[in-house]
Parts: sequence; structure tokens; C-alpha cells
Amino acid sequence: MNTLGPNARDIAVRALRDQAGNVSAHLDRLLSRGGLSPEDRGLATELALGSVRRKATLERVLQAFIAQPGKRTPGVLSEILQVALYQILFLDRVPDFAAVNEAVEQAGRFHHRRKSGFVNGVLRTVVRNVSGRLAGKPPAAPEILPLGPNAYREFTKAVFSDPRADPAAYLAEAMSLPKELAERWMASLGAERAAEAAVCSNVRAPLILRVNRLRTDVAAVLSELASADLPARAHQNGLSIVLDRHVNVQELAAFQDGRVQPQDPTATGVVEAAAPQPGMNVLDLCAAPGTKTTHLAERMDNRGSIIAVDVSEDKLQKIRDNCDRMGCQIVTTMPADRIGSLATQSFDVVLVDVPCSNTGVLSRRAEARWRFSAAKLARLAKDQHLLATAGANFVKPGGKLVYSTCSLEPEECGQVAGALVRSVPRMELSGEELILPGGADDPAAWHDGGYIAIFEAG
Repeated sequence: MNTLGPNARDIAVRALRDQAGNVSAHLDRLLSRGGLSPEDRGLATELALGSVRRKATLERVLQAFIAQPGKRTPGVLSEILQVALYQILFLDRVPDFAAVNEAVEQAGRFHHRRKSGFVNGVLRTVVRNVSGRLAGKPPAAPEILPLGPNAYREFTKAVFSDPRADPAAYLAEAMSLPKELAERWMASLGAERAAEAAVCSNVRAPLILRVNRLRTDVAAVLSELASADLPARAHQNGLSIVLDRHVNVQELAAFQDGRVQPQDPTATGVVEAAAPQPGMNVLDLCAAPGTKTTHLAERMDNRGSIIAVDVSEDKLQKIRDNCDRMGCQIVTTMPADRIGSLATQSFDVVLVDVPCSNTGVLSRRAEARWRFSAAKLARLAKDQHLLATAGANFVKPGGKLVYSTCSLEPEECGQVAGALVRSVPRMELSGEELILPGGADDPAAWHDGGYIAIFEAG
């Protein structure tokens, strides 16, 4: 291994080799040891999580240019090649020759010096057989690698499945999705919308902060960040700001003082749809870490009552910490096993933001796509229906239930809403929206995907 100190590329490779399959957690552990500059921390994160997001595409490209396709690449060489290839194909800041040379040196540092020629040959073959970055909407073709909504590269030969013969296979390979998920999206969203969702699933989502109107406003935060040489812009939702570069949010004075909270606009929209009013009695199920809880309190001008529920003391403490930081004084936390002590039909608003497959937030949750399966989806949908039904029991007549997910899958979205109406006749579905991720070419318009359903209680 490298004995000369931390190296961003080596850390990325080590993170990808996590045996438990949780690259993000392993990356955090490696970075917590220190020794890297902020720039190298950012590079390690980009390389590791970018390689996870683009894993299927990187493997497909490597197989197309390896002399013996189908032969298993030994040990750590697979991760070394993936990290290098991610740099070559998707990053402009790293020259191709530097990425190749670093990978060759890594082979030696990771005790595979005899394979350095293999690494060098594979990567240089790819470099010779792919174009530079081309501008325009990527055409669907076996030799086309989409980079984003308005950029692509072209190989000298077919690398992916023919989209005319098997469009789901092309989507899975070129956009790095499980074949099962690509087929589902093609069926439920249609080819064009599935491709748009796939593009957004592969970009690095911008850093978006909701401004806490209990303490400040958007203009004041933008001015403060500009003074600190942190360029940012207002998000088009009017409630949030978008930073032009990724930073450690916890180091920002505005975060420490509770004036901002990381939150995607789709999640912000859930609370806006709930529209809680000052003085209301609100129940927030599955509330940790308290992002929506604090937004509820903000919307209520810190007047009324919010009970935030979750399953463990660790999660409840995170809610309390966020509420304390943001000055939300009307929140009481409660463990889920005590929810039976609450009076039924006693809340004006009940929010049920359920655990889900996360297929609407794949840009932020790098590994979620590779954990997707129909069996897991069925288990989640069953739990989601139980949570929604439990929440409905606490809505007073004339009150509102808000059900939300970070998923695009019908089983977790509209089908749960329909099942709730059938099983709890007094709940009437008054509105629902499936939100596809969007804004890949405009950070000020960025939003994750998800689903929101509003029910009125009779």
C-alpha cells in the first residue's frame, strides 16, 4: 500500500472495496482520519461516489476494450481501473495521461506491479478509441456515452446494446442502472421521461440550503456568503439558496447559527404542500433527522405543537439537535413505541414521510440503485401502507394527512395512496404529484424526484 501518506485516488479505491457494500460509510471513515486538503477530500469523494454511480457503464466500457472480454480482473485492479476510467471519461480537470500514469503507479502501491502493463494497455486503448467531450443532446446509439443533458462522448465502435433493439438495456448500460430498474422506468415513465430521470440520477446534485425564515431571509444569507467568497444563488423556489461549489456545510456560520439547513427543494415542497398554520397540532412520523420537522415549525412561526416520532433514541437526539440549532421551540420528540399513548383523531396535520427505495434521489444516494430489487420494493410498500394507515388514525375530522416518498416507483407512490383510501374510507385523496428529478443543466432549478399525496379526513 501507499506509505507516503493519504492519496485521494487511493482512498477512492479503498472505499470502493468495502466488503459490506456501503461505499459512502467506508469513504467517511477513511476521510475522517485526516491528512487530505479540502480539494483532495473533494476529489476522493467525487472519484468514489462517481465510480459507484457509473459502475455499470464503467464495467461495460472496460469489457469492450479488454483483450479477453469476460475474464475476471484480479483483486483491486478492478477498482483501480474503474477510478481511472471515471476520471478519463467524466472529469475534465484530470488529463488522460495523468489518470493513466496514476493508475499504473497505483497497481504497484496495491501490490500488483506485475499487472501495471495490463492497466496501462487497457486505459490507453480506451483513450485512443473515444472522442473528446461533444456538445449537444446525446443521440441514442451503441457507441454514444451520455455525459449529461447536453454533452456526450463517442466511441469508435459499439460499446452498449442497440437502443433500437433493446432500449432498456441501452439505458441500463449507458446510464448505469440495474436492468430491472431501467425496464420499470421505461414501462412506467416512457422512454423520454425515463432517459431524463436517468440523466439526473448521474449528475452530482448541487448543494442546496433552505433558509430558516425564523432567523433570516434569502437575501441576507446570499450577502453573507458573498462576503465570505462563497458564491451562491437563489433557488427558483424562493425558499432556498444554491451554493456554486460543495463545501463542508457544518463549518458555515450560517449553518451553525441555524439560519440554513441542507434540504432539497422537493423535500421542502412536502412541507409547503402540508401548509401547517400557526397554532396547529402537528404529528411528524419517521421524522429523523428533523429536516422537515424544523421546516414545519418555521411555517408555523414557532406557534402550536409538533410531536416528532422515530424509532431510536439516536434518531430522536438528531431531531432535538437540529431543533435546538434552528430555534424551533414547539417540537417534542417521542419514540415510536409510545405512539399509542396519543389520542386518535387529534392532529390538524400528520406528515408520513416514509423510508423508501430512494429511486428519486439516486444522484445523492450513490449506492441505492444497486440495492434495488422487486423483493425489497414489496417489503417497503407493505411497511409504507402500515405507516400511512397508522398516521391516518391521528388526523382529526377536517384535518390533513401528507404522505411522501423519495421514490418514483408506483408501488411506493400511487398504489399506497389508493390502498389507504380503500382501507380508511374517511380519508379522501385531494391531490397527488409524482415529481421526476430535474434541473440537471440549471442548479437554480434543481430538484430531486419524489411523490406527494394529500388526504383530507372526513
